[in-house]
Amino acid sequence: MTSVSVPPSNQTVNVRIFDTTFRIINGRPAAFMSPVIKGFDRMNALAYSFLVTHRDSKGKERKFLFDLGAPKDWKNDLPPSVSQHVKKWERAGIQVDVKQNISEILKDNGIPLEEIEAVIWSHPHWDHIGRPSLFPSTTKLIVGPDIKAKLGPGYPENENSPFRSEAFANREVVELSFESSAISIGHMRAIDFFGDGSFFFLDAPGHAVGHINALARTSTNPSTFLFMGGDSYHHCAELRPHEYAPLPNSIEVPNLNPYPCPGELFNSFHPCASQGNANNTPFVLVGEKSPAIDLAAAREVVDKIKAFDGDENILVIAAHDWSLLDVLDLYPQSANDWKMKGWKEKGRWRFLADFQKAIDFARRQKL
Repeated sequence: MTSVSVPPSNQTVNVRIFDTTFRIINGRPAAFMSPVIKGFDRMNALAYSFLVTHRDSKGKERKFLFDLGAPKDWKNDLPPSVSQHVKKWERAGIQVDVKQNISEILKDNGIPLEEIEAVIWSHPHWDHIGRPSLFPSTTKLIVGPDIKAKLGPGYPENENSPFRSEAFANREVVELSFESSAISIGHMRAIDFFGDGSFFFLDAPGHAVGHINALARTSTNPSTFLFMGGDSYHHCAELRPHEYAPLPNSIEVPNLNPYPCPGELFNSFHPCASQGNANNTPFVLVGEKSPAIDLAAAREVVDKIKAFDGDENILVIAAHDWSLLDVLDLYPQSANDWKMKGWKEKGRWRFLADFQKAIDFARRQKL
């Protein structure tokens, strides 16, 4: 275990998690990570959205939404080049489905859109941007560095933009800048958004223009935090195991056979097994074929997140982490009591169930 130093505070935010109904079924790991592991050739993904509620000393509430998932009608709501790219996935046998816009999910749960002060993009990829145009013009859009200059005002005015200009139109777009930040948390530049230590934006470059993460304080004495990882990694195999969370000798994971599973079975196909450090090294890295615009920076961000993941008081959740779906309590329940409910321990190794075929192959090789 390790401990990440976070500026002290007695203020928290309330975090509640939505399943945005976005689904990728039979996705290709090779499109996001490397090296290829025999038997690990399919993965599923969803998309979480985080409702962050801040209450000041006078009791005033402010609501923010971190990540929006994909637009329901993505074939028409995305720029043609983006929708054509996703359609290629479908032709390759990858299932893409979005049942609701996040705006509809909020309404169905009795949350007026007028109460959302701002929606936040962890980055401007199609499966995170939703449809800001469905929110009132009073709802701000908060984006990461350089998005206005490089991608604004959106398609068709900017033919290379991954979002339509309706996202920016008739609303205030707030672009974050970490250049003058004097705060660093876990070696990541940070912005104390409310100025009271309850919620921080973290600079997480590499995956996309303006890619950001967030850190929400969920309790005090001791302080606990929820880390919103965006697309810093797409599968936990890119993050674990690591020096702060080494692979156990025996692992009990639902739907994984054998149960419990000897850790040595994973060493039999871990790409680093021959180097003798498989128990402390992630199975895969952010891949050369991934969407990362700066591969070295993207990999460095994952290395930094390992310290957060190794802190017993920080729960790390990436936007697409399928393995946590049956661990987390979704809206209307709060995620602030995640530590009391043991989500970190329950969820840490569940991603290993995706290696069932690789395990079966390794066991046959030993016979």
